[in-house]
Amino acid sequence: MKTSVIVATYNRPRHLRLCIMSLAASSVLPSEVLIADDGSTAETIDTVSEMQTSLEQVFPIVHVRQEHEGCRKQRVVNEAVRRSTGDYLFFTDGDCTVHRHCLQAHLERSDPRAILAGQRVQIGKELTEKFLESGTAVNELNFELLMDFLAHRSHHAQEAFVIRNGLLRRLLRKERIKPETSVIGCNCSLHKKLFMDINGYDEDFQGFGDEDADLGIRVINHGGFIRSVRNLAIVFHLYHPGTWDMTTDKFKFNAAIKKRRIENKEAYCKNGINKLQ
Repeated sequence: MKTSVIVATYNRPRHLRLCIMSLAASSVLPSEVLIADDGSTAETIDTVSEMQTSLEQVFPIVHVRQEHEGCRKQRVVNEAVRRSTGDYLFFTDGDCTVHRHCLQAHLERSDPRAILAGQRVQIGKELTEKFLESGTAVNELNFELLMDFLAHRSHHAQEAFVIRNGLLRRLLRKERIKPETSVIGCNCSLHKKLFMDINGYDEDFQGFGDEDADLGIRVINHGGFIRSVRNLAIVFHLYHPGTWDMTTDKFKFNAAIKKRRIENKEAYCKNGINKLQ
């Protein structure tokens, strides 16, 4: 099955470099990587160009860029999917690195009716800077990261361990799904056909946050389901200063869309990858 990885990014070229490096070290390589760039400056453009050259024997990297007019992640991700050639889509963010078996875990648990949802480990500021300076793309739990957890500088340590045993997963409730919150954009995947069947990301959402959960809700409304890959497909989020610009009005606007989806059991959005009147 041909797999397309979609990486959403905006103006964090050092983080993006490590993200792409971690994908290149995966046990199962993607067929292609598409950088969904929401209008980054020249430094990111140069970084992507350099990685395209250095990794041309590993996988093709396609740079899909739009001009920056505020946060329009949904729009550029839809465009990246439109230009993708894979049968299966894995989504992550450019400020994250992936475990070396992350993509493999998504593919092993894939189902034409399902969107797969994982979680992320939060790497602390000091350790992130060390990784960025050294060019180290963390792709599994190591001693250094474990010590950072114990010092309470990195967080969500419980998400860093691979747990494959079915009984243990059930006991620890790793298969538990909350339809309204389980899907996050840095660690989710689904068949491209399913993405197209629900018309992709809804570009009506303002800013970011609820647009990923909305995908999961609409998959369920379409007759599908959310499948957990927590502690199977692991993603590491690299620290950066907060850029959360979501106002109360945006939160209310997005929450109203999500509420309508649930109440009306809407599966298809009008302002998605295809535009409907």
